[in-house]
Amino acid sequence: MTTSQKEQVAKLSIIIVNFNSGDLLKNCLSSICRHVNVNFEVIVYDNASSDTSISCLTYDHRITILPGKENLGFARANNLAAEIATGEFLHFLNPDILVNQTLSADYHEIFRAGTPSIYVTSLTDTSGNLQKNRHLVPRIGNLARYFVGSSRVAYWNLGASIIIHAEAFRMMGGWPEDYFMYAEDLDFFYRSFKAGIPVYYTDTRLIHIGKGVTHQIWSDGQRASIIERSFKTFYRKYHALWEYFLIRPIQLLYLLANEPGSFPLYAKVFFQTFLKK
Repeated sequence: MTTSQKEQVAKLSIIIVNFNSGDLLKNCLSSICRHVNVNFEVIVYDNASSDTSISCLTYDHRITILPGKENLGFARANNLAAEIATGEFLHFLNPDILVNQTLSADYHEIFRAGTPSIYVTSLTDTSGNLQKNRHLVPRIGNLARYFVGSSRVAYWNLGASIIIHAEAFRMMGGWPEDYFMYAEDLDFFYRSFKAGIPVYYTDTRLIHIGKGVTHQIWSDGQRASIIERSFKTFYRKYHALWEYFLIRPIQLLYLLANEPGSFPLYAKVFFQTFLKK
């Protein structure tokens, strides 16, 4: 079979976790059906939504809805959807993202490469401003390697739009289910780095509404608490809790310098988490 023939039969599984996404999910699916021109399926795992985000969808044979009985969080829901996915590649996509026509060109390039790799799309806000998506993994050893100019430095990316070869996904054991939400993408890319799975960045820029769902579900304080607990869980998982108490204050100082309005809330949540056993 030639490379072009392989590309034609390669299949993509787009996986979306939904929880009370409202019209965001409908708009996301509409953009996929309108702009994606490769062989694809969409699997939506619904985390027991109480709104009309599922019931208002228009039927499309390429879309499968998996109704959950409870809110399992981001990682567990993605893993359950991936279990029934038939694609050679999996695209984990947030429901508050809009797809455009340039994404299909990247899909074709990824199919042609056919390697067990991870691909990350760039994200913009609704005004077209590029969102920061690439971050250093906050481990002491990794930060030291970065500052001495080492070529072996680990980065993590937001989990809002990640394409991964199904074989690489299985090699990693799926999304880490240690977290209900937040920090699973940090852990995901840290594990891929340790496993030697390469990460590439596509040319496509997708619109990411950002907090399009979470701000409807949790208050700023609740969201900050979940983020803090997840961040602490990451260090506990890798037996480096002492690094959490060292690195987090430094990050808070960075927040104070760059986003002073957010600092009081996150500092308060950090000290509350600090005092908890």
